[in-house]
Amino acid sequence: MSGLQGRKPIAGRLGPDPARERAAPVRPFLDELLSSYRVAERRFDELFAGPGSPRPHWRRLLEELGGFSAEGIRERQLNAERQIKESGITYNVYADPQGIGRPWDLDVLPLMIAPEEWRVIEAGISQRAELFNRILADVYGEQSLLRQGLVPASLIFNQTGFLRPAHGIKPPGGMHLHVYAADLARSEDGSWWVMADRTQAPSGAGYALENRLIVSRTFPSLYRDMPVQRLAHFFATLRDSLMHFAPRGHGPTLTVLLTPGPYNETYFEHTLLARYLGFPLVEGGDLTVRDGMVWLKTIRGLQRVHTILRRQDDTYCDPLELRTDSALGVAGLTDCARRGTVLIANALGAGLLESPALLGFLPRICESLMGAPLRLPSIATWWCGEPAALQDALGQADRLVFKTADPACSFAPIFGQDLDRKALKRLQAALSAQPEQFVAQELVRISQAPVLGNLGNPRIDARGIGLRVFAVASPEGYRVMPGGLTRVASGADVRVISMQSGGGSKDTWVLARGPVDTDFTLLRDTVTPADLLRVRAAVPSRVAENLFWFGRYQERCDDAARLLRLILGSRLQESSDDEGQSATPLVALARASELIGDAGDTDDALLAWTTDGTHAGSLSALLRQLDRLGYTLRDRMSLDNLRTLHTLLKEPAPASPPSLAEALSRLDRIIAGLMTLSGFVLDGMTRDDGWQFLSIGRRLERLGYQCLALQTAFTNSLRTGLTWLLQISDSIVTYRARYMARPEWLPVLDLLVLDGANPRSVLFNAKGVSDYFQKLERQYGPFGAPGFADCVGALEQLGPGDLDPESPALRSGLRHLHDAALDMSDRLTQRFFNHSRAGAWSTMGL
Repeated sequence: MSGLQGRKPIAGRLGPDPARERAAPVRPFLDELLSSYRVAERRFDELFAGPGSPRPHWRRLLEELGGFSAEGIRERQLNAERQIKESGITYNVYADPQGIGRPWDLDVLPLMIAPEEWRVIEAGISQRAELFNRILADVYGEQSLLRQGLVPASLIFNQTGFLRPAHGIKPPGGMHLHVYAADLARSEDGSWWVMADRTQAPSGAGYALENRLIVSRTFPSLYRDMPVQRLAHFFATLRDSLMHFAPRGHGPTLTVLLTPGPYNETYFEHTLLARYLGFPLVEGGDLTVRDGMVWLKTIRGLQRVHTILRRQDDTYCDPLELRTDSALGVAGLTDCARRGTVLIANALGAGLLESPALLGFLPRICESLMGAPLRLPSIATWWCGEPAALQDALGQADRLVFKTADPACSFAPIFGQDLDRKALKRLQAALSAQPEQFVAQELVRISQAPVLGNLGNPRIDARGIGLRVFAVASPEGYRVMPGGLTRVASGADVRVISMQSGGGSKDTWVLARGPVDTDFTLLRDTVTPADLLRVRAAVPSRVAENLFWFGRYQERCDDAARLLRLILGSRLQESSDDEGQSATPLVALARASELIGDAGDTDDALLAWTTDGTHAGSLSALLRQLDRLGYTLRDRMSLDNLRTLHTLLKEPAPASPPSLAEALSRLDRIIAGLMTLSGFVLDGMTRDDGWQFLSIGRRLERLGYQCLALQTAFTNSLRTGLTWLLQISDSIVTYRARYMARPEWLPVLDLLVLDGANPRSVLFNAKGVSDYFQKLERQYGPFGAPGFADCVGALEQLGPGDLDPESPALRSGLRHLHDAALDMSDRLTQRFFNHSRAGAWSTMGL
């Protein structure tokens, strides 16, 4: 291996090479695809063994590509992009302008790995995972490695990843490392090397699964015909092993997936894994510690948690004993781990092994703990805390890259070949001042693989790649995922592959020598009567609250879009009769509902309000809130629902105030999308507790808005007509079908206030809310205010004589009902979403 140098093409255009023609005949289109591909000197090429000579396990893919046209290639690329966008597959780059909505970058050409190569990787990864599990048991136990001098004590104790409160903790089953990942790269001779180890909360397995789903649909016949090993066994092992090692007691074993929240870079993966594995997705605030055990806050009470598959860093897990400023963790979690009442995967303190400073000591440690040499070597590493290693590293600085020894420290890699004499002296001074804080590693020219770029004119180019491979603990030992996440460099000469720096990904196809099991799934073979759940599955309180507010914001968006459409439409057809529309009451309602500000009601101002996102009550701001809530509920929604929501919320907003026609067209699309979402609620969701809270939110929001619209009409519509009120209530068609007359107060109020068959009427929604509250009280005990039932009863007592805008009974009834609805929302929050009071909640399973 040697330092990274500029690439030098050696073959030119690959298409006309005679040797290539003899090795594997190809079609003319493949020559065109490969016209810009270059095999680099002193760099392993995954596709070609030499100029014009594809490796045997790649030939079937080349034949498949050669059978397409340029349009066929573009169609498959576009189809993959469409799946990514519609499914909302994202990877959050913190400095990216796209924020939490950055689409996942996937190249549709998979990385092919031959069976004989995979056997080497699989054996090495399995051994390495077992080795690291033993190291963790020793470092947090007897510490014999330190006493024998196999690893310097200062290297361990100076690491941020070493958690002193975790010393002495013996996890259930003695398993510290449940999920392990290693970042691999090839050297020039084709050997695989470990570049880094991921032991804290390894990410990427979920993205590997999603890549497989998309690429297998992009090349369905190729995937079906080739012996590609499947991934389902790996995830089934993960699920079953967590249950096997979990402590027992308090009913069925409950495993949760702990996420830092929707702003984490890999939050999409958290939701995907939670849905795929069947684990509740929880945040730190969803859990609490009582009586030395961890409990999940649900609307049914506290439910015992036996296993936590965590996806957040060690120190953030417990603000009581670890990082005191953490708002993401669970106070007392470390003590529960110490007691053995909860299994944490991976164990607290596992992040210690991610320090690159340990790599140079692994061969001796492996010989000591396992009595065998390390099968999969690590990249050459010098820990500068040893004087001899420091001098050796500085003597060949131009061939090395210098990094921090502590992964928790923010430190950009320094490439020795980039340093001039002054910069090299500054580096020497920094290393000499704190040598134990640095490592030096050999700079490897990573292998290159084909990528399909240039959507307009498809071409296959070469990019550097790295492979992240995963292993999971089982009672029989570690099992390695037959595949992994292939990461792709963002440019031809990029030296560090990083998803946070704009890198992409590939699916990884591990080929088998014989047939593969294509029928295996994560589903159980049988379900016993004791396994039946129906609607009794507990819903976490945070999820119920988010569903409640998702329903409310769905209605708010619909109300806002309809109101803006009517206001803008009134500008086109204003007249003096009752069938015409005056914008006066509409604008008054928009201001009363805080949809628009006080900037006036000119055409330009109204058009601006359709796209303005700075005002908290504007349509754009409401859609963002709906987007945020939907993002937190990904694991609770069907794929079709998610696609509809994603399409709706990605409706492009013009950069400047649009024309009237553009604004109306956009509002039409938004309203249609919201109606589709309502259809999913009615026909696509099981009537469980989650659906009930979503429906309560919708009904409460609609009830409050309808009361507000009627009160606005009482003040502003005595001379302007009532057509707008029927339209804003989506009841104009019903009214005309019944009466074939101009809108008048008596029939309009009857339809919008007392008609129990009209889903937009006050009575329909008030009774619906009352029914939901009664169901909740029957299940969980009383919590509602009797004032709401009194308001509903008073509304039902109104007769035709009260259907007048001047009626005191009608006016006061609507006002009291509006206020009672707000009060009920607060009571709902206190009863089901707030677990702050100890003893206020029953404990499930006791």
